Amino acid sequence: MSSQVEDAAELPPPYSEYPTELPTHFPIASFKPAPLVSVTELLAHLRLLGAFHKLKQDVQSQAEGIATTNKELGWVVFVNRAVYRFFEWTAATWNKSSPALGEMYIPPLDVIMVWHTYLLNPRAFFEDARRMSTTYCTNLIAIEDMPLTLISSLIDPQTLDPLPPSEKRQLFFEQVSQMSYHMPLATDYSDVLTLNCPFCAHPNPSVRWVADGKSGFAQTKFSHTCEQCGESFNKSNIGVRRFCEEVTRRRTGERVFISETLLHYLTGTRSEDQSVEIMTKIFKWMDAAFQVNQPIPPESNVEAEITTLATALRYDYLELSDALHRAVRPFEAPDRTRQTPRIQRISVAYSHAGLASLDLVGAVLRQGAFIEKMVELGWTQPGRFDLVSESAPLVRSIARYHAFLDLMATAPTSFFVPTLDIDLAWHTHQLKSYHYRDDTLQYLGRFPNHDDSVASPLLSAGYDLTAKAWKSRFGVPYSVCGCIPDTDTESRLSRFTSKITSIGGS
Repeated sequence: MSSQVEDAAELPPPYSEYPTELPTHFPIASFKPAPLVSVTELLAHLRLLGAFHKLKQDVQSQAEGIATTNKELGWVVFVNRAVYRFFEWTAATWNKSSPALGEMYIPPLDVIMVWHTYLLNPRAFFEDARRMSTTYCTNLIAIEDMPLTLISSLIDPQTLDPLPPSEKRQLFFEQVSQMSYHMPLATDYSDVLTLNCPFCAHPNPSVRWVADGKSGFAQTKFSHTCEQCGESFNKSNIGVRRFCEEVTRRRTGERVFISETLLHYLTGTRSEDQSVEIMTKIFKWMDAAFQVNQPIPPESNVEAEITTLATALRYDYLELSDALHRAVRPFEAPDRTRQTPRIQRISVAYSHAGLASLDLVGAVLRQGAFIEKMVELGWTQPGRFDLVSESAPLVRSIARYHAFLDLMATAPTSFFVPTLDIDLAWHTHQLKSYHYRDDTLQYLGRFPNHDDSVASPLLSAGYDLTAKAWKSRFGVPYSVCGCIPDTDTESRLSRFTSKITSIGGS
C-alpha cells in the first residue's frame, strides 16, 4: 500500500454523524444489488484478524526455541509449518457428506490463517480448485466460502485466543491430517519435517526447518541432501517435479490443466478450450523433444516418464521457462530478461514447494502488513464495535467498497488502489470466493484479482489515479472520506451513503 494510504489510516476517526445501518441496495454500474457484505461479516473478519495478530505475538514471545534469539525468524518458521499443515489437511480424504462446513471441519487457527490468505488470492484459489480432479482440488472447492461467523464464534471475543476445540473437531483434523491439532508455538533448531526427494521420490524424514547457512526448509537458501540417492535438492526442484507430474498425468488421460492457463487473463472467465489451446502451443518445443502432448497408456511407467522430463528440464523452473519460450519464440534464444507475462507466471507457479500455484508462505507474511494496519487503527480491539451506535466506520467501509466497485466498473482497464477501510470490505467479500466471483463477473464483467505484491511506485501511481477518479465521480476527496475525515468535511461525508445509492438514477 502506498505511503499516502498508510498515512491516511493512523487513527480511528469520529464517525458520530454517519449512518449505522446499511441501505437496501448500492449502485454498481447499471445494477443495484443488495449489500455484498454485511457489518456482521466485517465484525467476524476483524475478530479473526485480531486472533492472527495475537497468534503472532504469542509465537514471538516464547521463552524457548528460535524466537528467543530471532523473533522474525521464529514467525517465518511458524508460518512455514502452518502452510505445511494446510497442505496435509487439504490433500487428505475427508469423507465429507454434507455440503456445508460445520464446526467439525474447521481446522486449527494456524491452518485457518493460511486458508484465509489463499482466498485473498481469488484467481489462484479458484483456478487451483478446478484445474485437476485430485483430492486436493476437491477439498479446495469444499472450503471456497469461508464461514466467517462460525469461525469467529470459535475465538474468545475478549482474549482473541482460539477456544478449546470440541472432541469431534479435534479428532477429525487429527485423523485426516495425521498431525496433532495443537501445533507448538515454539520451534527448536532440531525440529524436522518429511519431504519426498524430487529426484528419487524417497521420503526424507529429517529435513530441518532451520539449518546452517540458511539452508533449512523455512529459510531462503533451502537445500537438503537426499538420504537415499544422495542428490541435493531445493524448492525449485520440488516445484518442477510437480509440473512434470501434472504434464504426465495429463498424458495418461487425466483431467489436468496447467497453472495460469484455465482463466482468461483479462476477465478471469474460465475456459477449458483456451487452456488446451495454450498448452498445445507452449508445449510445442517440449512435445518435439519429449512428446508431452502425446497420450500414453495409464499402465505406462509414469514415474519414469516424470523423471525423464524433469531431468531434461534439470529440475529448474528457469529451464522450464526457457523450454516454454522456445515454443512461442522459436527463432530467438531464450532471454530471461524478456519473458512474456504468461510464460513467466506459469514458470513461477512451479518454482516452489507445495500444492498451490502461489507461494503461500510469502503471501501469509505479506498479509501480515495489512493486519498490523487494522490493529493500529484500533479496529481489531475487543469491544471496539460492540454497540450498534459505534458501527458507523464499518457501514462506511461497506458503502465505500461498493463505490469502489462502481468505480472499477466505469474504468475496466484502470489500476485502482483501495484505502484500508475499502480493503477490509474487499477482503471480506473475497473470503466468499464463489459469491465474489459470481458477483464481480455480473456487475463488473470480470473477476478481479487482488495482488498484494505490487511494487510501491505502481501502487503510488494507482492511488493517485484512484483519488482523481473518485473525486470526479463522487465529489468527495478519496483519502479524506476514508479513514480520517476532518471536521470541515464531516457533515458532507455523513451523507456519502445517500449520495452513492443515488448514482446512476432510479
